[in-house]
Amino acid sequence: MSSPPRLSICVPSRNRQASFRQTIRDLVANPRDDVEFVFADNSSDPDIMNTFMAGLADPRIRFLPSTHRALPMQDNWERTMAAASGEWITFIGDDDYVDPDVIDTIGEIAARRPEVDAVGWNRMSFKWPAYRPFPGNTCMSLGTDVVLMDRDQQLRTLFLWQGATSMPKSAFSAYHGAVRRSAMERIRETFSNRYFEHPTVDFDCSGKLLLTARELAYADRPFSVLGATATSNSAAVGRFNWVEKIHEAMEEEESPNFDAPGFPFNSRLGVAASIMAAQEWFKTKYSFRFHGWEENFVHSLGVDCSQAGDRATFDTHAAECRKALAAWRGGQYLDTFNPVFRPRVRAGVYTGLRRQYLFIDETIGACQTPAEFYAIASAILEPASNLKYNFDRADRIPSAWSSTITNGLSRRHA
Repeated sequence: MSSPPRLSICVPSRNRQASFRQTIRDLVANPRDDVEFVFADNSSDPDIMNTFMAGLADPRIRFLPSTHRALPMQDNWERTMAAASGEWITFIGDDDYVDPDVIDTIGEIAARRPEVDAVGWNRMSFKWPAYRPFPGNTCMSLGTDVVLMDRDQQLRTLFLWQGATSMPKSAFSAYHGAVRRSAMERIRETFSNRYFEHPTVDFDCSGKLLLTARELAYADRPFSVLGATATSNSAAVGRFNWVEKIHEAMEEEESPNFDAPGFPFNSRLGVAASIMAAQEWFKTKYSFRFHGWEENFVHSLGVDCSQAGDRATFDTHAAECRKALAAWRGGQYLDTFNPVFRPRVRAGVYTGLRRQYLFIDETIGACQTPAEFYAIASAILEPASNLKYNFDRADRIPSAWSSTITNGLSRRHA
């Protein structure tokens, strides 16, 4: 393995040993020697992964076994990042996949734009065969552009929830994206001497990254796959009883109090509320104020509610959301909350081309894992070597809005 490695692929795991082992097999199957793999087990039964890892003799692997107690998610991610030594860092879940060859594209970007601190890319999704509650497709972008992104617009997308569905469209994070090591160190030095502070680790990282990174580059081509198993957090969308269990488990494991005083939204109320709770905690702790997000958030709360699997679940969850809205700012935004129950229609799976997006049946090729799905997709996608680097300096000029925010951050933490 090259020293130091160009890329560290980090995979923290918690009690999902079956998918974790398969993800490890799929990642290390790539032979390149300039990538390291950091696998962090955080399981109730450490023997499963300890035995499995004992059979792998690969100098590129750093394995962090389970400790004597279950770690909060942010602590498991924290030790994973601390163990990584690569110039660039990316995190995925234990049921996901990322192409190790993405480091070639990252290298091309960094050579052209040395101040790029974060690289985002398009992603695909894949439900493991054992968890497919209904037939589905996945969407892949056929785009080939690599561009610099406007920090102002990314801040508005994340913190003002502009264009959000059930969650903000966050393109930049260490999770399914790559961050320069020096940028991760800047986050640690700026915010509480930690890389990951909040249990909603992906959005915790995303917000801090947008506020501290120099330049942001985005590749329209997919380089990773978001997997879903029956116990994935992503599988909780629309399953609000499972959301409740996830929230209770987090409460048992977390020692700090991450609820913002007087804020009635938390992870019990689903994906949108969970992200908003993390943002409200962050804004309160670090004295940030973003204005104009409220109606967009309430819309996302309704979209999330509308994903309920049945009418009874929808009605119960909508009532819980209305209760929280009534307790927030005197019920000012109750009238904005208009969720619509959308029963799932058991129809055929849509496949075809819409603009630059190709929809394909996720059972294509009888693939069993995100890695197998990515291999099939790669035969369709443009080779990464053919990507077009369109870096327009004007696209990265920050507005007065984002400059005020980031300059204020620099003054507070100088």
